Amino acid sequence: MGAAALRWHLCVLLALGTRGRLGGSGLPGSVDVDECSEGTDDCHIDAICQNTPKSYKCLCKPGYKGEGRQCEDIDECENDYYNGGCVHECINIPGNYRCTCFDGFMLAHDGHNCLDVDECQDNNGGCQQICVNAMGSYECQCHSGFFLSDNQHTCIHRSNEGMNCMNKDHGCAHICRETPKGGVACDCRPGFDLAQNQKDCTLTCNYGNGGCQHSCEDTDTGPMCGCHQKYALHSDGRTCIETCAVNNGGCDRTCKDTATGVRCSCPVGFTLQPDGKTCKDINECLVNNGGCDHFCRNTVGSFECGCRKGYKLLTDERTCQDIDECSFERTCDHICINSPGSFQCLIKLLRSKVSRFLRPYK
Repeated sequence: MGAAALRWHLCVLLALGTRGRLGGSGLPGSVDVDECSEGTDDCHIDAICQNTPKSYKCLCKPGYKGEGRQCEDIDECENDYYNGGCVHECINIPGNYRCTCFDGFMLAHDGHNCLDVDECQDNNGGCQQICVNAMGSYECQCHSGFFLSDNQHTCIHRSNEGMNCMNKDHGCAHICRETPKGGVACDCRPGFDLAQNQKDCTLTCNYGNGGCQHSCEDTDTGPMCGCHQKYALHSDGRTCIETCAVNNGGCDRTCKDTATGVRCSCPVGFTLQPDGKTCKDINECLVNNGGCDHFCRNTVGSFECGCRKGYKLLTDERTCQDIDECSFERTCDHICINSPGSFQCLIKLLRSKVSRFLRPYK
């Protein structure tokens, strides 16, 4: 071997020996450096570093916006109309947000809607005698012969004589107070305004959200209720119900408006999930093989039957019938014997046996 050839072989051996350390090409500098794992990237703290064959790229995390090297929080609550999808209050937090409800309400399972809390279910709302629940609030009442004290929970026995506030005819809707001159002055519970007759009390949005499930606006005639954009105001003027006109009521498939809100339904081959919205495909093959003789293949919203080789599917699309191959022309040169799922040509078998029999005599 000549010197030039020897040098060439040595170069090849060196290249092969260093290929595993230098990368697939065997050339210096071709190895990929994972800047993300080594921490040498310049991605923002709120970004995700993704390694690439020759470099890396930065992507802002969900809830943030920017080009990756600079990321800033997205304020999901800044749209006053949509309000992050919250029906009451939206609180922005880094990379996310959360919904909260006014006093007298609780957050629904969807994390956005607010439902009334029935305070009367817990220790009778603290009322000594009668507790009456209302949307976003409650009130205590007393049996006949008693009136509600200033604390709005305790009941005091009425007297037909004595101080004016002890008399059942004092006329105050909420709170009765004695005046220095022996008369009475009416007052209202927090969240109510004293009416012009100085006896009745008018509800405001400051108490129990004005009896409104979602939004409340004070007007000259009292609170006016409104609903988040995904909902419609119920005929009671207070409750908010979902409607098919907005986002199909949240239904996967068919949506129908009812007096109490939307009702979702699913087509044949699907079943409605516990959330009352989602439709899930039914795997018909799990029950009695879908009624198929041989094979059952589930499809979206339906299923298909199939047959083993040598059988055909009948018009009922479930039954498999043997194919009589012997009924076809030129299946066999001589005698054809059909069998379930198959067939045999008899002459071939006879020729084979004769050949084996005659072979020793040749």
